[in-house]
Amino acid sequence: MSNLQARNETLINAPISRVWSIITDISLLDKINPGVIKATGRMDKQGETRTCEMKNMGKVGTMTEKLIELVPEKKTVWAIENDSMGMSKMLKDTRFIFHLEKIEDRTTKIVNESYYEPANFMMKIMNAVMMKRKMGQVQSQILTNIKSIAEQ
Repeated sequence: MSNLQARNETLINAPISRVWSIITDISLLDKINPGVIKATGRMDKQGETRTCEMKNMGKVGTMTEKLIELVPEKKTVWAIENDSMGMSKMLKDTRFIFHLEKIEDRTTKIVNESYYEPANFMMKIMNAVMMKRKMGQVQSQILTNIKSIAEQ
């Protein structure tokens, strides 16, 4: 697997089953991920794909990801299959991972990790200067959104 580039975690005051239901519900993805306009597909079965209409820095496009690992109420791992925004040309072996851990009956720890390799020398520089930080900011917002939905 590629290198860890960004990692965020938070505690959510909700049972693990509630958090799991949120991160595997395609109808909530546009409320969770700030870049997603609309999503189709499935997020609750290993091997399935989701296609997201995305808006990133004013550019609109699509990204299709495959759920390559699913451990119920513990872990999801998504890999980019293709995209129209050029992300797969900039980053290689990209993985987006959620880890869930039951802390107490009504407390869940959620960890969001992004793994990838910059595709070339210029991307290595961009990654060091801004992309890792931007990825971390997006992950932080995703966790904040999941927490907000779960604790309603």
